Amino acid sequence: MDIKELEQRIIDLERRFFPIEKVLYEKHREEIEVKKSEDIERDGTNYTIRAVIETDKGKNTIQFNVKGYTEKQALYFANEKVIYPQMVRLQNDGKIRWFKTISKQII
Repeated sequence: MDIKELEQRIIDLERRFFPIEKVLYEKHREEIEVKKSEDIERDGTNYTIRAVIETDKGKNTIQFNVKGYTEKQALYFANEKVIYPQMVRLQNDGKIRWFKTISKQII
C-alpha cells in the first residue's frame, strides 16, 4: 500500500468517525470528558509550568505541575485548571482587583 492510498483510507475513516463522534458527544458529553480526564491523569506526562501573573498588587511568578498528552495541552490545562480558577477566587475574595497572565512556559 502506498502513501497516497493510506492517506485516502485515513480520510475515509475520518469522514465516517466524525458524525458518530458528534452525535455521541452531544448525548454523553459529561461522561466523555470524565473519561478523557481519567485517561490523562493515568497516562499523561507530568509537565512543570512556570507562569508570570500580573495583578493590581504587582507581578508574581508561580510554578506548578500539570498533566497532559502534549506540551500545548499542558499549557492549556495550566490556564484552565490552575491559573484562572485561582485568580478568579482571589478576585472574588477581594484580594485582587484584576489579573493578567503575562507568560506561561514549560520548564
